[in-house]
Amino acid sequence: MTIAKLVAVAAAGLLSQAAFADGGTVNFNGQITASPCSIAPSSQNITVPMGTVAQSALNGAAGKKSPIPSKFQILLQCVSLPKTGAAVTFTGTADANVTDDLALANAGAVGVTTAQGVAIELGDSAGTKIPLGSASGTYVLGTGDNPLNFQAVYVSTGPTVTTGPANATAQFVVTYL
Repeated sequence: MTIAKLVAVAAAGLLSQAAFADGGTVNFNGQITASPCSIAPSSQNITVPMGTVAQSALNGAAGKKSPIPSKFQILLQCVSLPKTGAAVTFTGTADANVTDDLALANAGAVGVTTAQGVAIELGDSAGTKIPLGSASGTYVLGTGDNPLNFQAVYVSTGPTVTTGPANATAQFVVTYL
């Protein structure tokens, strides 16, 4: 037999062994449970009065904030506690200049007199910023009513702020930890 035939026979033997493979099993175990808490009816559609803020309080530089935060609360009603904490993630349309803040409704729309150069910054009760799409810090839960406190402020996104309505909408998701 020539060396070429010998190499071909050896290669065929090695390739045929690849056809013999071992298998196994993957088991998935879990449980479906009811949510440990529910969002109180009063917290399912919240309106936060932001008040009237003078243009001069925000004009001049990016990052200037309205002087008085608007506080709001999401109330969780907990019956059982297989989980001991919760975090809240807010989503919505991001501002074009400061993407972790909430854009005003109709911002930049032609023919609409919405305020320009301003967004809404969300924060926890201490004022620590919660960027859009990021979870808040953990709120400790107990049986019964659990108020999760937040605040919102107007924040300038550039040196010039124009006047007009300054409304926005955000959605929220509660994650149990």
